[in-house]
Amino acid sequence: MTFSILRRFCVVTTFAAVCCVLSSAVLADLTTARIALQTRQFELALDQAKDLAKTYPFDSAMIAARAHVELGQLHQALRAAKRAQALEPKLAAPRILRAIALHRLGKPRSAMFHLRRALDLSTDRNERITVTRLLRQIQAGLTVKISGGFGVAPSSNINKISYSTTHTSINPLTGRLQTIPWTASEPQRSGSGLRLWSGLSYSLPQTRLGAQLASFNLSTDIYGEPRFNRSSLSLNHRLTLPPAAQHQTTLTQAFTAIHQFNALESRIFSSTWSRRYVLRDPQNPRQTALRDWSLGADIITRPDGKDSRVLKTNLRHYWPASSSHQFNLGLGYTNRFSDAVDVGNQELKMDIGWRPIFQSSPYILNVNLSLSLAKWKELEITFPEKRRVRDRKISLNLSNPNLSYLGLTPSVQYSFLDRDANIEMFRIRSHDMFIGLTNAF
Repeated sequence: MTFSILRRFCVVTTFAAVCCVLSSAVLADLTTARIALQTRQFELALDQAKDLAKTYPFDSAMIAARAHVELGQLHQALRAAKRAQALEPKLAAPRILRAIALHRLGKPRSAMFHLRRALDLSTDRNERITVTRLLRQIQAGLTVKISGGFGVAPSSNINKISYSTTHTSINPLTGRLQTIPWTASEPQRSGSGLRLWSGLSYSLPQTRLGAQLASFNLSTDIYGEPRFNRSSLSLNHRLTLPPAAQHQTTLTQAFTAIHQFNALESRIFSSTWSRRYVLRDPQNPRQTALRDWSLGADIITRPDGKDSRVLKTNLRHYWPASSSHQFNLGLGYTNRFSDAVDVGNQELKMDIGWRPIFQSSPYILNVNLSLSLAKWKELEITFPEKRRVRDRKISLNLSNPNLSYLGLTPSVQYSFLDRDANIEMFRIRSHDMFIGLTNAF
């Protein structure tokens, strides 16, 4: 698989890059060198490259690098690619050849560094697609992978404070309903902070059951008001079973610890079974739809005693992409069990995702609309009836993979939440936005 993709990359992308970069001179030796590369006469191409060294030094270095790569002379290819890069540092083609040589020399991280820079410099769509594919393939072969990002996370409603100006509750002394004026303080309503996250994953040895992956993730939000600071740490183990004819099954175990204002807020132990089905259209085998189904259970412990057990299931269908858009639809059900009356509830959720495909624009936009209904199981002592909540949420994610530096790509995320409840203090409207850099590879 590695050899076939690299060979395709060398023959198609690199040759195209070389042909585009080579000048249009009609000198016999230059034309001969180009034909020699195309017809895989690499020794002849090397001889012609030597004759071109003085008149066309960049073309000579590119031809030599390509020929040495194909002949398996990787150290010579690396030296030639370095010469070409020094002559034209703003072109992607020399870095691509350099990365291919480094990868074959067993230096995948150095190869990824130059491919990321090539991605930053490249302006050709097909070249970028091929470089991205090669980057992902190299990363898939790494035992240890690192990811991360940072950004500014302004929020109109940090703790999701109710917008109601009054709250209705039962007076514990008289047992009658009372309406109390209420206004949240400004620091609770709005603010902005710094969001950081990082991830480390390690591919464990293959077993008879399947492929294993362990990962460690850390994220934190830092605000001007220290009491709003929040961080989470998670450890995960994923086992991917051998694929069957039409589906792939994954088992995931995870532990997550969440801290709020330097104090432990909750610990979550979770286990998830998930299966992805590949659905092919008999009339058009190239049209493939995906369907994901998951079952999970969580055990949540909290220092305040509001422990809970959670059962959840989710089903999502991805329709085949057309020339203009792609849709997916998700349905989910969650049942929370707890001795605390303000925790136990049942929730139904439906969401639809839409990704328009812009033929003439590099921007990627993902839109998600969701509706959820939750009903609490027990009557809370201060409220006249059981809590019922309806959430409506819209989320947008905009990015441009053509704008990147060493794999860091800027992105903008926005979400609007409208939460309606039969009890006023749980009614919320919130605008949240994130602007930052994410690690694409």
